[in-house]
This record gives sequence, structure tokens and C-alpha cells, in this order.
Amino acid sequence: MNFELIDNCFQIAALMCSALAAIAAALRHKNRRFLILALFYICVSMGTLYWVLYLFILGSVPQVFYVSEFSWMAAYLFLLSFQMVRTDRISPFFSLTSLFCALFTAVVVLAFRIFGPSYFVSAAFAGVVSAIVYLAVWRLRHRGGGRLIDCWLLLCVGLQLILYIVSAFMQEFTHFNLYFAVDITLTFSFAALLPLALREVTGK
Repeated sequence: MNFELIDNCFQIAALMCSALAAIAAALRHKNRRFLILALFYICVSMGTLYWVLYLFILGSVPQVFYVSEFSWMAAYLFLLSFQMVRTDRISPFFSLTSLFCALFTAVVVLAFRIFGPSYFVSAAFAGVVSAIVYLAVWRLRHRGGGRLIDCWLLLCVGLQLILYIVSAFMQEFTHFNLYFAVDITLTFSFAALLPLALREVTGK
């Protein structure tokens, strides 16, 4: 069986379960962070679901897959919203280190045309993930709580970039390889954001 189908179906199942758990946490704790995370998980899952259905029905990957890309872009917008909600009581100041990390992230995205081939879409994605990186690095330098989530967000962005870079050098996607190892790690990293958020909100 095509391992790409296994990998993507696993991601959909894992993140939809995470979305349901996030919705339950939002109802229990009355905290919008969990609702934002739920929407993040749903957007990632919907983008992957389109990919899976296309691959399953037509037997090949979509040549133009902006349906998935826009869904994944929306997911990262929700992730940026999640980070902004965590920072809404703090006034971020200018940080040269944060700016350097954000610019480096943007350069990598544009150099490898991640979420391309359109430069417009790649530039939009670069702007979103660069903002996430800037806030995460800034919060790590600030004496606030929740630093583990900031580290984890940097890990998620890094794994997403590595996934696209690795895919550019892969020719075969029917058997397990480095691409799927990175993708599975990324899925677990996404899912781990929920327990980390629970720990931050409840203080346990």
C-alpha cells in the first residue's frame, strides 16, 4: 500500500482527535486558546484530506494543490492568532535577535518556494511563519511564562520548513523514507501543542 496514504490518514486521524480534545478543553476552561488550536487542527486536517482524496480517487498527487495549501495557510494563521492571544497582555518591543530569526525564516521559505510555486503564496506564508517566529523568539527573551510552548512553536515551524526542503530531494513517496519520518514527527509536534497549552492555562 502507498505509504503516503498511510501517513496522511494517520495525520488526519491524529489531528481530528486533537481538534475534538481542544474543543472539549475550550468548553471546560472557557479559554479561546483552545478554540483557536481546534481550528488550527481542523484546517491542517482538511488540507490533508483533500490531498488524500485526490490521491485515493485519481491515483496521483494533485499537480495544482492550492486547495490544500490555502487550508494549511489558514492553519498557520490560526497558529499566529494563538501566539498573539498568548502575548496580548504584553507589549512586544523591538528585538534584533527576533528580527534576524524571522528574516532567516522568510528567506528559507522564499528560497525553496514553500507553498509555491506562486511567489505571492510563498510570500504570504513567509510573512505568517516569520511573525510566529518573531513572537516566539521575543517571548523566549522576555521573562514570561510558557517558554516551552514558544520552543515548541519554533520546532513546528522548523519541521514544516524541513519537510518541504526534504520533499524537493525525494523522488519516491510509496515507501517509508526521511520525508515521512519528518511528517510524522511534525504531526506529533502539532498534537503536543494542546497538552502544553493545557499546562500553561491550568498551571499544572
